[in-house]
Amino acid sequence: MPALKDLLSDIARDPSGATLKAHCYGGLTADQRAALAARDHATYTGKVRDVVTDGDELLIVHSDRLTAFDKLIGMVPYKGTILTEISEFWLNEAKKVVPTHLLSRPHERVLRVERATPFKVEVVVRGYMAGSMQRAYAKGERLFCGEILPDALQPYGKLPRNIITPTTKAAAFEHDENTSPAELISAGVVSQAEWDEISTKALRLFAHGQTVLERSGWLLVDTKYEFGRTKSGDIKVIDEIHTPDSSRLWLAKTYAERLAAGATPDMLDKEIVRRYLLAQGFSGEGQVPVVPTAQLVELASVYLQVAETLVGKPLQTQGPGLVDLLALVSGPTKA
Repeated sequence: MPALKDLLSDIARDPSGATLKAHCYGGLTADQRAALAARDHATYTGKVRDVVTDGDELLIVHSDRLTAFDKLIGMVPYKGTILTEISEFWLNEAKKVVPTHLLSRPHERVLRVERATPFKVEVVVRGYMAGSMQRAYAKGERLFCGEILPDALQPYGKLPRNIITPTTKAAAFEHDENTSPAELISAGVVSQAEWDEISTKALRLFAHGQTVLERSGWLLVDTKYEFGRTKSGDIKVIDEIHTPDSSRLWLAKTYAERLAAGATPDMLDKEIVRRYLLAQGFSGEGQVPVVPTAQLVELASVYLQVAETLVGKPLQTQGPGLVDLLALVSGPTKA
């Protein structure tokens, strides 16, 4: 199988985008959905992943779709393959400190997981000043998602402690809204006991992630977790963990120097594309600008660097073709 690094080099040599398009996977087709429905396998399309039900299990299919500001931005070659590698690594690594729903990886783009009823909350954990919290803080806000922030925090600076700033869990391409633990409990999204368990597990997992990533020379700045209750009644971490899609990662060796100079940290996440979009005047409203091939391949290369460092080997691929999901699910075809 070809190495992903070599394929990305080939794609970068064609700025027209034609080669890039040929190496991208968009997810389940209408024909695949119909065939799966004929075997009683419901499907769901999220922002970047498709989900197929299989009894008490789910197949999570990672496409190459890229979103930012709750909008579909375009396609990043082999992003799904790379993120599946990262997700598999972290869902296994996380089991050292919290339970997760991972069962196996039957395809380079697919994870088989235990089915769970998700809590309708995104558990955002932050260790540094960044993103929407930094923008709110700059406007003078000191109460953010139930957390009271002290004065004199530095942009991109380390917080006094890791904190949780939850958001509501919106449908695909709808906007998540900031909330607080008290509001979630009052609204009946979680009980006090459930939130105590979820928040404890989230902070434990975040601290473990920071420790693991520091060994690779990276800072885990913030991330989002999702939790669900399984058929057995256990609360487990579900979905992706610590990927560049769901987290901010900064380069540790240049962090202090760039912070002292008032510069933005060196980043290893999709901030590359976010900054390009912001430079074009786009932050979620209006027509989505076309992102050049160079930026999309650069993002894929950053994701690949993260994955290969974590797993300790070069990544290879079967190619961009469709995933044969009918071969991965159980059950006969309806008569």
